[in-house]
Amino acid sequence: MKTIKQLLEDKDNTSLVCGSSNAMIAKIAENAGFDAVWLSSFEMHAWNRLPDASILNVADYAGAISKIADRINIPILVDADEGGPSAINTIRMAREYSKSGAWGMCIEDNPSPKRCSFYGMKRELEKTATMVGKIKAAMDKNNREGFAVIARTEALIQGRGIDVAIERAKAYTDTGCHGFLIHNKNDTPDEVLRFAERYHNEGIQTPLVIVPTTYNQMTTRQMTDAGISLAIYANYSVRATVGILEKLFEIIIREGTLSAGNNLVIPMSKIFDLIAVDELKENQIKYGS
Repeated sequence: MKTIKQLLEDKDNTSLVCGSSNAMIAKIAENAGFDAVWLSSFEMHAWNRLPDASILNVADYAGAISKIADRINIPILVDADEGGPSAINTIRMAREYSKSGAWGMCIEDNPSPKRCSFYGMKRELEKTATMVGKIKAAMDKNNREGFAVIARTEALIQGRGIDVAIERAKAYTDTGCHGFLIHNKNDTPDEVLRFAERYHNEGIQTPLVIVPTTYNQMTTRQMTDAGISLAIYANYSVRATVGILEKLFEIIIREGTLSAGNNLVIPMSKIFDLIAVDELKENQIKYGS
């Protein structure tokens, strides 16, 4: 299994990372061919019917990491939001997440308490010095050799422009972090592509990461050509699942029979494959029930 750090260092390909919040979704992503999973703060909160606002704690994330890591063979990258109120909180995150089985974490310059970038709330960026301290803390204090730390800026989302985003990129990558994530919520990739060109022209060597949620027409080939090392498909699994369930439940209630929704569900045998029932049977024969 390649680590997050190794995926970032691959200069010839853009690695694809799928948003996940549990082992079932993570395994489906692995089977589909994704290179890694993103333990998404948005999805973790959404599945608990909570807004993405740093409501869940370190133990919640560590527990999810442990359950997922035990059942897949691709690495986990954790959405660590703003890294907590201070670098002291970031240290605990780095220790617990790396110890639980993650291969990396991403910290953003959204000030604490974090608010989801897509909620439309105008916010200041975290102070550069504070963010740099958090990045260094995560790099120095994690418990896993090869653990990757990715720094993320909200400069473009907050309308601060490419100049500010580049300033942030230089300050954060000077720490020696393993990746830099430029976030954007425009409906085309144009601004991200302009940033990527400037980023590389400035001589910044740190691998570049994007989250093409809103500019989802961008192809993997375009990403690779732009020098993007990692693309995170952050929240499609929760959005797809909710959409299908809403449709299925509405049909069942309207028609008054489960069979009306048969075309929207998969056979039980497929679930048995995903949860490794054959492995259970083999172990039962080998070791006894």
